[in-house]
Amino acid sequence: MAESAALTAVINQAVQIGANLIVETGSRLYRLKEDIEWIERKMRHFKSCLKDAESKQGGSYEVANLINDMRDLALDIENILDTYLPEIESHKGKGPFRFVKHAACILCYGATANTFALEIDKFKRRAQEIEATRERYRINLDTDGVMDVWDRRKKFLVAAESIFVGRKDTLQEVKEKLRSSNLDCKMICIVGDAGVGKTTAGKKIYKEVKNEFTSSALVYVSNEPRVPELLLEIAKQVGLEKEKMNENLEVNLRSLLNEKRCLIFLDDIWKNETWDELINVIPINSRNCSRIIITSRYTHVGRYIGGESSLIELKLLDQEKSWELFSESMKSSSENMSEIFPPIELEDIAKKIVERCGGLPLAIVVVVGMLRQRRRDKHAWKGVLDSFSTSVVNKCSDILYLSYKDLSPDLRPFFLYFGLFPEDKEFFVSNLCKAWIAEKLIQDDGNQNPDDIADAKLDMLSDRNLIQVSRRDLDGRLISCRIHDLLHVFCIKTAKENNFYFTCHNIGSNSFKTLRRLTIDNISQYSFSNSITPKLRTLLCFSKKESLIPNEIGNLSSLTCLKLSGTFKRMPSTIRNLKKLVTLDIAEAYFRFQLPRTILRMKHLKHLLLGHARFESNKCTKLNVRNEVRLPNIETFRAVPVAILKARSLQKLSNLRQLVLYEANDEHLNAIFGKTPISEKLHNLYLSLIQKLKRLNLSHYDHLTKLTLSGNFFVPLTLDIIEFPPNLIYLALEEMKITEDPMKVLKELPRLEILSLFNCMYSDSIALDLSGANSFLELQVLEIDGIEIPELIVDQTGMPKLCKFVCHQRDLNVPERLRGKMVEL
Repeated sequence: MAESAALTAVINQAVQIGANLIVETGSRLYRLKEDIEWIERKMRHFKSCLKDAESKQGGSYEVANLINDMRDLALDIENILDTYLPEIESHKGKGPFRFVKHAACILCYGATANTFALEIDKFKRRAQEIEATRERYRINLDTDGVMDVWDRRKKFLVAAESIFVGRKDTLQEVKEKLRSSNLDCKMICIVGDAGVGKTTAGKKIYKEVKNEFTSSALVYVSNEPRVPELLLEIAKQVGLEKEKMNENLEVNLRSLLNEKRCLIFLDDIWKNETWDELINVIPINSRNCSRIIITSRYTHVGRYIGGESSLIELKLLDQEKSWELFSESMKSSSENMSEIFPPIELEDIAKKIVERCGGLPLAIVVVVGMLRQRRRDKHAWKGVLDSFSTSVVNKCSDILYLSYKDLSPDLRPFFLYFGLFPEDKEFFVSNLCKAWIAEKLIQDDGNQNPDDIADAKLDMLSDRNLIQVSRRDLDGRLISCRIHDLLHVFCIKTAKENNFYFTCHNIGSNSFKTLRRLTIDNISQYSFSNSITPKLRTLLCFSKKESLIPNEIGNLSSLTCLKLSGTFKRMPSTIRNLKKLVTLDIAEAYFRFQLPRTILRMKHLKHLLLGHARFESNKCTKLNVRNEVRLPNIETFRAVPVAILKARSLQKLSNLRQLVLYEANDEHLNAIFGKTPISEKLHNLYLSLIQKLKRLNLSHYDHLTKLTLSGNFFVPLTLDIIEFPPNLIYLALEEMKITEDPMKVLKELPRLEILSLFNCMYSDSIALDLSGANSFLELQVLEIDGIEIPELIVDQTGMPKLCKFVCHQRDLNVPERLRGKMVEL
């Protein structure tokens, strides 16, 4: 929803400016401070009445205009603040009076300050008119509270798998075919209408039988797939060596798939042509009993791929199975799992609601998501029933629309944002969060972790079954998620109607002047100009083929978030002109030529997400520091090549919260482990090591709660030279050579809740001793995986709070106590 997004951004921007205007009553600056506080107060007021305004809109043009007026006022205020915020930041002083000093610097531009005051007066008059209309239509304020985001995540530590009913016979038939030695059963094609449950069925089958195969892979294909990326993802999952991925990928992958007994799940194939490209690599005549599962909404595609005998058609659920799915889904959302559902007084209404879902599983679970948010009484549920159309035409679309309207205005922008990404794209939550921060949809004020806020928003959408959780971290935090095709189409359509964003397929020439968000698939086709798109703040490009980024991209003076995915020739040096850029996400981008080092001197940049980046070599001498990394406001620095990051630069990143550093050498480690922290704010550190640690002292990092050490299989782990952070909650050791029992040291960490030893190599003579009355007092999640895991020593006193044990070794002799808490991710 455009109006909610605009109001949220203005509120957060006003808070940011207001925090910098600490002045005394009666001073010359007090008027400016009052104006900023008025903006924040009024925008919060408008935002709180949006939902009631919509509920009373109906066919009223007056109320519709009221909502538009609130949005337009917020957007106009945002434009004014965009002019002033850089001025405030650029005139910061130093010392105890720095805020007074930089505010005074703004006012010294007399004409500019007077213009600002006059604009605020105009805004106040417009706000009075809006307020009068609000009172005339008796539109009330919403006072919904906010829940504790950490407590929400706790339930996912022991969450049950997704509800699946109504297809047991079909599932059993498919599993028998996959397990059969009959070579005619090499292909299973699950077909059916959108929303009927093909992906859910396929994933359940895949999960239940994949351990019976040597290797397995699951990839999402979609309407417009990038086949090379699909093959690369399959290669990663089946264990193709990195060197063979980088050269002759197709030949090497085909060879591996011919050698192993593999299970490949290709979800959501739309076209015969896609299969024609994949079949060159994925063998269908393998003699080693490999199997392939595909899903498609088109029967003719399934028939083309696997023939008539391969088809498994999923139909709509009958009323009995629909009711079973509804009941089980409602029970899973209850605090009391033994509660009888439905209550007698609601059964008749509930059955009518289910009937109007027409047997479509997607519609049923979305309705469940709506009902979860309501009181369990007749009045509340009858309101849902009455809102549904009795027509069978576009029944699913009607339900999706009603579910969207049922969201709070504050939550809608986060849902619509998913339409900015390609269909069937798996979204990484941490990257989404950085985009939302850049847009000021999430306030990054230092008081609460923005990732926690993003996680809470996504959990709310997941509770309503509007997004699908793909992966969760060991602590219950979302790693990645997806959205159903039908919901993706709905997001794009609704966003266009609300002028929230446009895609390359639906943008019109009359939209450019007010355009704030745009997603495209070929950046070289666009001529960017500040006069054409003066208000563009977010640009996402998912390139399907190698593209040339035009120099004109530097003209986008209002751009705050830029994400590039795909292959590009180069990044123009004009990117340095993007003075307001907060988030630069090129983690999924490949560049033929090296990146300009000007990126590393963008003073306003807060989140730099790198992936396969290679930067231009520094031609300056060691005494010339002009080309050093200068990112004074950087908070997230991910996948940093050590070649471009000198230790002296690292020590200047005082705002750093998350650092991911690959191939760290002595120079960098000495800077990180020095007497003073590189950043007092650092809470997440990932170090990829290339040599044995001499020492590791992190005892002075009070805010560091998550630590990952990766050894690339040849770095031995010696814990007696490590001093851990005092408040460490999450510790991950990856690909380390473990020659002695690390538990002797780790069991003493006072606040450790999650411990992961992933893909490590162990000496033959050691055992992992997890026992002892004072061992791992706070540990809740334990993950141990690797080659030939040693003996695990467990008793009844150690790890008193353990609730989850994760191990991927099927034949491991697991102690009984751990076996009772064993889960499969």
